[in-house]
Amino acid sequence: MNRTTMTTNKSYRILIAAVVIAAAITAIKLYWRFNSRPKDQLSYACFSTGEGWGYDILIGDKVLIHQSLNPHVAGRKGFATKQAAEADARIVIGNIKLGETPVFNAHQMQRTTTLPAH
Repeated sequence: MNRTTMTTNKSYRILIAAVVIAAAITAIKLYWRFNSRPKDQLSYACFSTGEGWGYDILIGDKVLIHQSLNPHVAGRKGFATKQAAEADARIVIGNIKLGETPVFNAHQMQRTTTLPAH
């Protein structure tokens, strides 16, 4: 191996190590954020935006998640209705209470309009 290849390999290894460390720190912070507080204090609050509706997921009076855009549609649009934002928020709270990440699978996205109010 020549000197340039060795330098490139060393730089690549340093970059990989930095990414792994950053991912580990992020995972630890997320774990603490979702698991260190009582989940029975979870609630949501909907709000109107210029592009529709959004919601906040709260633990007590502190915002855990601020969702002003609908992640299920392309573009920078909020939820079409307050009820749609509420349904999304209820699924996120359910996922957190189950110890899962607040990410939707296809089945949960189909259920958002059929969930009862909290």
